[in-house]
Amino acid sequence: MKQETGISWSHFSHNFWVGCDKVAPECSHCYIYRDLRKHHRQPWGHLYMTKTHDDPFDFESLAKRNHQYVRAFTCSESDFFHAKADGWRPGAWRTIRNTPHIVWLILTKRPARILNQLPADWPYANVWLGVSTGCKRTLNKMDVLRNVPIHREGVRFVSAEPLLEDISRDINLEGFGWLAVGGESGSGEEYLWNSAGDWRAEFSTHGRRTMHLEWAETLRDKVRVPDCLFCSNRSPTPAHRKG
Repeated sequence: MKQETGISWSHFSHNFWVGCDKVAPECSHCYIYRDLRKHHRQPWGHLYMTKTHDDPFDFESLAKRNHQYVRAFTCSESDFFHAKADGWRPGAWRTIRNTPHIVWLILTKRPARILNQLPADWPYANVWLGVSTGCKRTLNKMDVLRNVPIHREGVRFVSAEPLLEDISRDINLEGFGWLAVGGESGSGEEYLWNSAGDWRAEFSTHGRRTMHLEWAETLRDKVRVPDCLFCSNRSPTPAHRKG
């Protein structure tokens, strides 16, 4: 299966809609600003439906034909649980339900909205639910996601991207099956994030924030602890039998 995205942990990305609003410190220099402006769209405050709703069925057909399972990241240029997408989300759930050979990675900064936005026939075996947290201030979002039921073949995951400070001593990985870590991309002056500052005021600034490699290394070491629930052996599932 050809990789259709620069995101190393998924085979392709699919946006049912694009556009978002900044709600957390991690959002300050979000890449969707430069991506959507290329298409003359306003990235903040507006959501736009895409014209690629049928694309996943092409990947589904190919994966099924090749006896594969592939991972799709959605929504890479929005938030799947954004309130302004409430009217469109049922259609997205139908696509997800009807593409069982695609393992959908749904990452959100709005986990408190998940329970009221799940389809009636939830849970789905081909969905991984994830939450973004790159600083101590937003680690509580993991607690919210921990209380959302998932299928026995599903996974809760956490994306520490961008990683703004060392969270290894404070993060609780119980109930989570996967961790992704990364730094902030973009241009402009690089600087160290001030956790005591006004993070909302940073929304209007430019640059990119430093990630020390030691922060990522300590998270890596944490998930390697032999008795860590995060690292416990799991039976193979469609989500892990990836192509």
